[in-house]
Amino acid sequence: MQYQPLRLGAFAAGLVLTASGSALAQVTYNVNTTQDTVDANPGDGVAADANGNTSLRAAIMEANASGVATNVQLASGATYLLGLAGSGEDAAATGDLDITGMVKVSGDMTVIDGLGQDRIFDVFVGARLSLSGLTLTGGAVQAANGGAIRNVGDTDMVWTRIENSSALGTAASGGAVFNSGTLRALFSTFEGNSAERAGGAIEAAGGTTDVDDSVFLTNTCGPNPGNGGAFHLTGPGIVDFKGSRFEGNVAASEGGGLWNSAAGLMRVEQCQVLNNTANGMAADNGGGGLFNDGGFLDVQGSVVLGNAAPMGSGSGGGMFNNAGTLNVLRTIVEGNRSNRAGGGIEALVGNTSVRFSALVGNDTGAAPGNGGGLHLTGAGNVLVERSRVLGNTASAEGGGLWNSSTGFMLVLDSGVSDNTASGAASDQGGGGLFNDGGLMRVERTNVNNNLADGMAGSGGGAFNNGGTLSLISCNMIGNDCRRAGGGVEALAGTTTLVDVKLEGNSTGAAPGNGGGLHLTGAGYVTLLNGSVRENSAANEGGGLWNSGTGTMYVTSVAIGANTSPKGPDLFNVGGTFLVDGVPVPVLP
Repeated sequence: MQYQPLRLGAFAAGLVLTASGSALAQVTYNVNTTQDTVDANPGDGVAADANGNTSLRAAIMEANASGVATNVQLASGATYLLGLAGSGEDAAATGDLDITGMVKVSGDMTVIDGLGQDRIFDVFVGARLSLSGLTLTGGAVQAANGGAIRNVGDTDMVWTRIENSSALGTAASGGAVFNSGTLRALFSTFEGNSAERAGGAIEAAGGTTDVDDSVFLTNTCGPNPGNGGAFHLTGPGIVDFKGSRFEGNVAASEGGGLWNSAAGLMRVEQCQVLNNTANGMAADNGGGGLFNDGGFLDVQGSVVLGNAAPMGSGSGGGMFNNAGTLNVLRTIVEGNRSNRAGGGIEALVGNTSVRFSALVGNDTGAAPGNGGGLHLTGAGNVLVERSRVLGNTASAEGGGLWNSSTGFMLVLDSGVSDNTASGAASDQGGGGLFNDGGLMRVERTNVNNNLADGMAGSGGGAFNNGGTLSLISCNMIGNDCRRAGGGVEALAGTTTLVDVKLEGNSTGAAPGNGGGLHLTGAGYVTLLNGSVRENSAANEGGGLWNSGTGTMYVTSVAIGANTSPKGPDLFNVGGTFLVDGVPVPVLP
């Protein structure tokens, strides 16, 4: 699938005017040499080295000394090498270009190379830097932050590229940029940057970060701990991404693309998060595309495609919500994969909502492999509303959606179709839905054509494992499993179907009981209104099957045309089974 770049919003359009420098710049220096030389007399109003030439460094030094807003114009297509070594100096005389005033540096396909000796720009508190038409490369810091730029002031970037820059050392973050002030980037590219701690491209430690219509490619972070392959937020910052693309970035632990802090507010709007990887080994690691570590993450109108959490117990191939608030709206989560759980989305506690969105073709592996589309761990809350859960796969349980023993999952006005769970044990399966002891409520939803294809897999449409499952005004049609409960498998717990069309479901020969619904153990099942028709079982109870210790009440339900060798419509092993108040006899 080819995704086209998204259009610029009104905020970003305003940024172009702000960064253009027409109001900001009052003095202009035209750089006429590519040599890296110092200003001969900073503060005299003339940006000139000892030979009378205006170098990039001399222009910056004069701008700082004069305190006047300054435009520095570089030659089109030229390369400027920062060869004056000497980090730790703050007057722009050696190493990086320190910014203490208001400076705009403009070029056209112009390169500034840090030669791996120091970062390129260091923007101080109260200072402002605007960049346009530049490529920054070869920035590097040791045991420090911000490989190409460190910003604690105010920095704008337009049509600017930062590549091959690094922040090395166990606590070093922000391979391209470290921001604790205000950072705005528009039409910019961050490629091939790296950091050892976090933020392969950008690390924000608080502050405000706005990125519009920009690209993050093949940035990396790790291994200490290695969070946020493209972007990482530390602390209570505000982050907005619009119309941007994050592709092929890698994190050693969490958030292959983006990582949000416990106190962070991050918005991702009309973005493409593609083929990023998080290689964390623990069950609370992962988030191949995005990781929310307890903060507020809002994802709207975006595509989260082909991301992975492939290692150990890594979870959340597309997204991981770790005890925070994750809102997913009008977003496609497609073709992501994880090794443990949550091929599309992993929710660990917290509040997760998926609205007007699609979980499509996601996959989770064999460790243990639950929740192909979405998986909830712990006492969290999940809402899936007006969304499609389509063609996802799980190695064990819940091909579409999986709810925890202490979780609450509400599914409204959605479609859960063509998902597969391949667990081999009799308490595994749930091709469409798996409720592992918690509370799951599904209303006005189609649960169709799902499959539990493991050796003894059960619950082709839905599996209630000792919890409370309510299906209200739903269609459960064409689901299939190998063992029992082609439409619904209830293993103890409480299962309620109200106005449900339970039709055309089937179960195989292992042993093949309860084509429409099967109850195992001392559970409670209630069916009110709706229909149980044209289901089939290889052995017993083509329509409904009740256990020897189960209780099943059926009222005002249309039952007929089901098939099986024993008890085509109804089969009662010995429990309490009433249909419209009439006991169903025990069959031999």
